[in-house]
Amino acid sequence: MKAIVVGAGIGGMSTALLLAKKGIEVLVIEKLDQPGGRARSFNNDIFSFDMGPSWYLMPEIFNDFFKEIGESTYPTIEVKPKLRLIRDMQGFVESITDEEIPEDKAFDEYLQDTKLLYELSLKKFLYKELKFTDFLDKDLISNLNKFPIFLNLENFNRKYFKTDIMQKLMGFSSVFLGGSPYDIPSIYSMVNYSVFGEGVFYPKNGFSGYVKNLFEICKKVGIEFKFNSPVDKIKINNENKVECVGVKDQCFNGDLFIINMDYIYADSLLPYEYRNNWSKKRLAPSAILGYLGVEGEVDYPHHTVVINGDWKNHFNSILEGNLPDPKNMSYYVSYRKATDRELEGKDLVFLIPISPIEINREDAEKLVRASINDFLEKTKTQFKIKYQRIYTPSDFKTDYNAYRGTAFGLAHTLNQTGPFRPPMKHRKLKNLYYVGQYTQPGIGVPMVTLSSIIVSKRIENEL
Repeated sequence: MKAIVVGAGIGGMSTALLLAKKGIEVLVIEKLDQPGGRARSFNNDIFSFDMGPSWYLMPEIFNDFFKEIGESTYPTIEVKPKLRLIRDMQGFVESITDEEIPEDKAFDEYLQDTKLLYELSLKKFLYKELKFTDFLDKDLISNLNKFPIFLNLENFNRKYFKTDIMQKLMGFSSVFLGGSPYDIPSIYSMVNYSVFGEGVFYPKNGFSGYVKNLFEICKKVGIEFKFNSPVDKIKINNENKVECVGVKDQCFNGDLFIINMDYIYADSLLPYEYRNNWSKKRLAPSAILGYLGVEGEVDYPHHTVVINGDWKNHFNSILEGNLPDPKNMSYYVSYRKATDRELEGKDLVFLIPISPIEINREDAEKLVRASINDFLEKTKTQFKIKYQRIYTPSDFKTDYNAYRGTAFGLAHTLNQTGPFRPPMKHRKLKNLYYVGQYTQPGIGVPMVTLSSIIVSKRIENEL
């Protein structure tokens, strides 16, 4: 039996390994010239950059994955402090890390309650493809007073914390879930337990090291790769099965097909009667990324979140399809060398969440420059930029076929959570499966890794 995996992202390679472990021959077809997908990397002179994920959370999921494939878990370093949040409200600047919590009693209660949800989710929900009836679980229902499903993350956090800076500290994770604290359900507060209860980690040598490790294991077990091979057609036979996927004038046959490329783009390659309706789906934000190679002082933590002015203003700009106002613009900064002192150069990545819209390079550079100047002023850090690369929604679209240039896929709103996310198996095509951030469980490297575990088990059960 042969499986064709389209896309060599973390989800694609993880699925390939799990299928190979079951004795299935696997070919991975990748559009780009390297593995990793959004987690790929690039180098410039002495500077190296992880292009995508920077948070390594929920280590037990990675432990389970590597146990499944019979390999040692990839080594990590704990990040301390976990993050710093800087809040600027009309010129009044506050700064806080997880080691300087002002509402300690409320924080302890919050962690205790979110730990319950986190453990319940791992035990009953995250390791399987959910159905609507799973929400009727007695353990979930009995705790609805603590985790009201219809309450958003912002209002949930306000139940515990009185200070604005603590509310923001517990709300920033919503950005990496593809939304805002005003529309992300309170059940995702479990991510905050992962961050503040379990800890934040960094894969040795960055996510580029993690990707390289997956790729080397794939090659070791005989998985074949074809790079520089963008799939541009999916051929269906008269038995409601995928017969082959096409790259230019070649068509690659298989018994099973697993899609790890953009779900909506893959859908567009199918005959019309097999496509889904995406018109009512809510996209997650895109992002402008500034990759900086610098010299000089960068005396700041690995992860920094900066919130300027009214962050609701920034989230509204995302919803309305506008560029953010620099005075009310929030952004994130990753500085890996704060954790990994062995890195040769100093690299910073600035991430500004924006609506998935077309933006010209000049406007993107202005927003990145505004965030850099703001960061330098607020942190009193002094560095000189020796290298800069700007990455925009258009780049996400070009490189990953990302629908409208979204960085994260579909937002984790209530009606796009669990069983309401796109299915892991095509509703009509008998041998077409999906893995990655669009389907269950959702966005983020731990969730994508779980997605590979779930879909490979489903395939095994259906063989």
